[in-house]
Amino acid sequence: MIRATRTGFLELSLNRVASQKLDLSKVQNQAVTGLAFQRASEAPVAMAVAQGLNSVALDQDVYVANAASAVGPLTTADEALARVSDLMVRARELSVAMAGDTATADMRTIAAVEVRALGEELLGLANTRYGDRYLFSGTTWNTEPFAADGTYSGSTDEPEARVAESRYVRTAFDGSQVFNGAADVFASIDDLATALETNDATGIGTALTDVDSASRAIVNVRGEIGLETLAAEDAGELAESLSVVYNERLSVLVTADPVETYTRMNELQSAYEATLQVIASASSKSLLDYL
Repeated sequence: MIRATRTGFLELSLNRVASQKLDLSKVQNQAVTGLAFQRASEAPVAMAVAQGLNSVALDQDVYVANAASAVGPLTTADEALARVSDLMVRARELSVAMAGDTATADMRTIAAVEVRALGEELLGLANTRYGDRYLFSGTTWNTEPFAADGTYSGSTDEPEARVAESRYVRTAFDGSQVFNGAADVFASIDDLATALETNDATGIGTALTDVDSASRAIVNVRGEIGLETLAAEDAGELAESLSVVYNERLSVLVTADPVETYTRMNELQSAYEATLQVIASASSKSLLDYL
C-alpha cells in the first residue's frame, strides 16, 4: 500500500516536472528569439491576426513602390506637355502677328519656317521617353507613337499602377487622345504653316482658332496628369504611414515582452528546481532513474 502511494506520487511528480520543463523551454525560446510564439498551435488566433497584419503591411510596401515609380513618368509627361504649351503660345504669337494687313508675303514665309520648326519639336515631344518607355504610346510602351506625318501607331489602352487597395494611376497615355483628341495639335501647326507659306490671311485666322483650341486641349491634359501625380504622391505617403502602423501592430502582437519573459523564466526555473528537490527528498532513488 505504501509502495503504491510512493509510486503514484513519483509518477505525478515526474509528470509535473515534464510539464514544467515544456513550459520553461517555451519561455526560454521566447527569450532567445524575442517572439511570443512561433507556431500556429501555440496561439492560433494571434497567429491568424499576425498573418493578416503581415499581408496588409506587405501590400502597403508594394503600393509605396508603385506610387514612387509612377511619379517619374507622370512628371516627365507633364514637363513634355509644358513645353508643348510653350510651342503653342509661340505659334499663336506668330498667327496674330502675321494675320494683319501689314504682314507681307516674305514675312509670312519666314514665319512659316519657324512654325515648321515648332512642328518638328512638337513631334519630338509627342515621342517623349521615360527610360526606354514612350510615354504617349499607351500600353505599347516600346513603340514610337507618332510618325513624321503625325500618324499614331501606339495603343489606345493606358497602363496603370496600383497605388492603393482600390486606386490606380496612369503611368503612360494614349497619345491619340492627347494630341488628336479634343483638338488636333499637329494639324493646327501644319495648317498654320501652310497658310503662312501660301500667304493666306484668312487661313492664318482660321489656324489661330485651331491653335487656341489645341492649346486648351493640352492644358486640360496637363490638369489630368497633375491629378494623377497628386494621387500617386498622396497614395504613396498614405501607404508608407499604414505600413508603419501595421508593422508596429504586428511587432506588438508577436514580440515577447523581455521583462515579462525573463521574470516568467525565472519563476518557472525556480518552480522546476523546487519540484526536483521535493522528488529527490521523497524518493530513495535518484530522479535520473525515472527520467
